[in-house]
Amino acid sequence: MAKKKRQVRNKARDVFTDYYRTNKEYAEENQRRQEQEGIPKGLKNLTYREKTYIVVIVLGLIGILVRYVILPNM
Repeated sequence: MAKKKRQVRNKARDVFTDYYRTNKEYAEENQRRQEQEGIPKGLKNLTYREKTYIVVIVLGLIGILVRYVILPNM
């Protein structure tokens, strides 16, 4: 009698997939609610996390500018 192969579960993948789906549904619901309320799109409606990302990107671009354009010989 052949042994039945045990099916391997990737628990980390399940957690990340659930997290992704939940956040995607939440974002879609939030966007739908804002459209129903007539809230215009723009920088005022960004979440705290999105604003943080923008600040980090801008600071990185400023750092690159200083490193390679203003102080290229150092």
